[in-house]
Amino acid sequence: MAPWVLSVATGLVASAALGGVAYRARSIDARGLVAGVCLGTAVYAGAGWRGFLCLATFFLLGTLGTRLGRAAKRAHGPRTVRHVLANGLVAASAAVVALAAPAHAAFALAALAGALAAATADTLSSEIGQVYGGRPYLLTELRPVPVGENGGVTLVGTLAGLAGATALGAVAASLGVVPSAVPVVVGGVLGNVVDSVLGATLERGGRLSNSGVNFACTAAGAAVAAALA
Repeated sequence: MAPWVLSVATGLVASAALGGVAYRARSIDARGLVAGVCLGTAVYAGAGWRGFLCLATFFLLGTLGTRLGRAAKRAHGPRTVRHVLANGLVAASAAVVALAAPAHAAFALAALAGALAAATADTLSSEIGQVYGGRPYLLTELRPVPVGENGGVTLVGTLAGLAGATALGAVAASLGVVPSAVPVVVGGVLGNVVDSVLGATLERGGRLSNSGVNFACTAAGAAVAAALA
């Protein structure tokens, strides 16, 4: 059996198990589950079990952040295929690049970790900031807005996002996905800033969806991490 076949098969099983947990917890719908399994398999095939553990770290931290203080948040349903693609497509694409172009694998893996760090930072800053952050402010205008408003940021949420990016960077570095956590953390933080700016401008103006903002967040995190690497 070719090594890549075994890698894909293992990734499929691991992704199905991880996605199944999310589906049973009603954190993701059926189509989101299928998309998540596809992305997870791509990550495993391109970045191996170490890259997959980075993805699992994002999943774990994001799930914990979403469930924290759930009763105090605006009600939202399970994640859809758009949410899954917005948060995971960049990382999965980077993994495919690492597999297809080994000469550029170091940059691709840094991009993968940076994308996941940005997704983690965005999720934690939003979910924790809603509960413990108090009155949020628009980053672009520095004026208060209602809790949960697009583009609103809080100090507590910002620190939570920093913690999430740092955790993802530490995991990636400790597993050898990247040689240093610094580019990953910086990419995660700056990706989160991009998310806040786009949320306060294009999303509030109806010119970009939340999924589009999240995708831009992960793309920015990937680009910064790869450039610094």
